[in-house]
Amino acid sequence: MRRIRVSRNAAAVQRRKRSGLSLLEIIISVAIFMASLAAIMQGLQIGRRSELSARLQSEAVLRSETVMGEILCGAKEASSTQGGSFDDDETGHWEWSAEVTEAGTTGLLQVTVLVEHRPGGEEPNAAFTLVRFMRDPQLFLDAALQESE
Repeated sequence: MRRIRVSRNAAAVQRRKRSGLSLLEIIISVAIFMASLAAIMQGLQIGRRSELSARLQSEAVLRSETVMGEILCGAKEASSTQGGSFDDDETGHWEWSAEVTEAGTTGLLQVTVLVEHRPGGEEPNAAFTLVRFMRDPQLFLDAALQESE
């Protein structure tokens, strides 16, 4: 058996030589860290955009239900309207329009409400359309007039 003798000085030199990280190891670790940080930031950005889109879509649904309820209860006239605004809209970006047409049956109206969020007059980034049928209120008025005569 052959023994290789390493002098104490050579072993001390090797220990001193490997006492820290090399520049290449530091560069690789920083590159990995930056790549993972970029991926995490991209995921956060996508999540923020999705949250905003969902919030605007939910608000569009609620606003269209509000307008439809006002038309159905008679607070707003059952007629076609364009470019309506909301009283509680602080930004002025929400618009609504209503289209009232006769349905296929006598005395039945089709009410279509469209609510859009248009920031700065641009293309809408959230919209919702709600369609309902209602009885023609004019039929009730005509029937009441005939009974009173």
